[in-house]
Amino acid sequence: MIYEDVPPMVFIKKTNHFLIEKEKKRQKILDERFKQAWQDFNTIVKQLINHYQPKRIIQWGSLLDRNQFTEMSDIDIAIEGILSAEIMFKIYGDILDLSDFQVDIVQLEKIEPEFADIIREKGKVIYERKDYIPH
Repeated sequence: MIYEDVPPMVFIKKTNHFLIEKEKKRQKILDERFKQAWQDFNTIVKQLINHYQPKRIIQWGSLLDRNQFTEMSDIDIAIEGILSAEIMFKIYGDILDLSDFQVDIVQLEKIEPEFADIIREKGKVIYERKDYIPH
C-alpha cells in the first residue's frame, strides 16, 4: 500500500483508530485470562486446603491487581505450615493439571525473611487454619 496519496491527518486518524481497537482487543483477552487465572487460583486453593491443610495461604503478585496483570502473569501463592520437600513435590504434582498458567508456590518459612515480610504485607490472606496463631 502506498501512503503518498493519503493526507497526513487521515493517516494519523486511521492509525490511531487501529491502535485503539488493537488495545481494546488486547484488554478483552487479558480480562478473560485474568478471570481464568482467578478461577484456577480458587481451584488450587481448595485443593491445598482439602488435601494439605496449610496453616495459611496468601495470594500475592499481579493477580491482586488487574492493572498489573499482563500476558506474562502467573499465579503466585504463598503458604505457611508445609515444610516437607516431599509434600511440596506432591503439591506441585497435584496442581500441575489444574491450570494452564504457571503456578509459583513459595513456602514462607523457607524464603528470605525480608521477602516473606513483603508477601505478608502486600499479599492477601485467603485462608487461615482456625487453630493457627500468626506470629
